[in-house]
Amino acid sequence: MILYTKFSNERSRSFRIRTEIWEEEGRLAVKKMPEDPKASGHIRHIYESGQRLSADLMGTGLEVNRCEPEGEGLRFEYLEGETLEEILDRYLEKNDMESLTREIRSYFALFSQGTQPFRETEEFTRVFGPVSFRTPQTSRSVSDIDMIFSNVIRNGERQTLTDYEWTFFFPVPVRYLQYRCLYYYTLGNTKREQALGEALYRAFDMTGEEREQFAAMEERFQQYQLGDCRPYWTLYEEISPGVLDVRELVKKESERRRNRTVEVYFDDGRGFGVWNCRLYRGCPEGRTALTVPVPEGTKRVRVDPCTGRSLVRLETLRAEKTALRPESNGKKARGGAYVFDTEDPQFVLNSLPEGTRKLEIVFRSEPLEGLAGDVVLGLQGRLEWMEQTRAWRWYQKLRKALGKKE
Repeated sequence: MILYTKFSNERSRSFRIRTEIWEEEGRLAVKKMPEDPKASGHIRHIYESGQRLSADLMGTGLEVNRCEPEGEGLRFEYLEGETLEEILDRYLEKNDMESLTREIRSYFALFSQGTQPFRETEEFTRVFGPVSFRTPQTSRSVSDIDMIFSNVIRNGERQTLTDYEWTFFFPVPVRYLQYRCLYYYTLGNTKREQALGEALYRAFDMTGEEREQFAAMEERFQQYQLGDCRPYWTLYEEISPGVLDVRELVKKESERRRNRTVEVYFDDGRGFGVWNCRLYRGCPEGRTALTVPVPEGTKRVRVDPCTGRSLVRLETLRAEKTALRPESNGKKARGGAYVFDTEDPQFVLNSLPEGTRKLEIVFRSEPLEGLAGDVVLGLQGRLEWMEQTRAWRWYQKLRKALGKKE
């Protein structure tokens, strides 16, 4: 029976595998299988890595989790105990940095002995890119770069490396293996990052130059395992608007709803007020068309087409078949539009044809926001100023004399 499944499929097809935990006859086992036919070679590589790592680390005190072929995949021993990461976290909670550092040094010593001077090979460059170190580096003949703390299980005196998928049979700097341990431990938890900061790197004399080189190696390695695959998390910047201020969203939504509400007030002799008002849902974008019943005894009508600074083009306002000319607190522009530099745009009908029982209202409205609003309002102001000039008045007289309409 399968208890757990993990798909490592956000990789190059050659590295896509599936990890499962099985329960069989009361015993647990771990199985790894190719998720893509092209990953069969990677499964064989993992098996060979286990054999060669076991031989390389023999006598160090660090064991390698045993595995054996099973069908197209591999079966691993299910290990019980606690991870080295969990042990370090307990020290961190107690703020016992001395014990935490001592534990890491003890672990590093298991694979830092018996090394040889590092030399860059063609295979190394293909995976990690070219490097140039000022500090001399050493390496092992077989290197599992994923010896991070969460991949080490401790049970009593026994320490076992559980995952050796990313093992290479060419020299890799041992300091890079240590860097990955420190980097992924610190990065994996916000509390660790806040508590440790740069302290771990300083404790192990990891220079800025080394870390820069190792970071570049890590980036090239990630590209190597991804191949042509692009995982979804790399699309975040393209598909996400980033962090949004919820309060601002609520404010904008509230304004949007207000802007599509048309308020019609009827004056029966007591003035305009909420006691005789009807609300209509306008069209948030485009053309709004309403037929409004007029209560008996109505003397005046006020229509508030929207709220806020707006540009409103009144296409139709009539009682039955009679066109009506409203008064407004906006400025009438050329072409029949009204510019409202106010939070409460209004059209007022101070007189209605006798017997009016309904009004037809058709208009288009658009908020005047940001730069567009400033430009429109600025132009309107300049037009008003121009119309007060002597030249404009002479121009109007000339047009009338020629019989031209405005």
